Amino acid sequence: MDALRNQLSALDPPLKHELESQGNNLVITLIDPARPAKVTRTLNRCLIDNTPLLYEVIRDAVNELRAIGCHPPISEREIFPDN
Repeated sequence: MDALRNQLSALDPPLKHELESQGNNLVITLIDPARPAKVTRTLNRCLIDNTPLLYEVIRDAVNELRAIGCHPPISEREIFPDN
């Protein structure tokens, strides 16, 4: 999750996030600090363990949030960690 935190912080504009455990699921909320906008995704253990799919879900959530705030969408290269 540190890699994800770094990637979200590196976006222009950067995004904040909150993580919450709900039983076997992890709920991630992405927040645009410049606008009153946020999106939420519920991630199960299988999704969390599948890194490429996890980052695709996160990228889709980021793009949904950016659309709310009128920012251009991000590409796959902007959300995947380097490691």
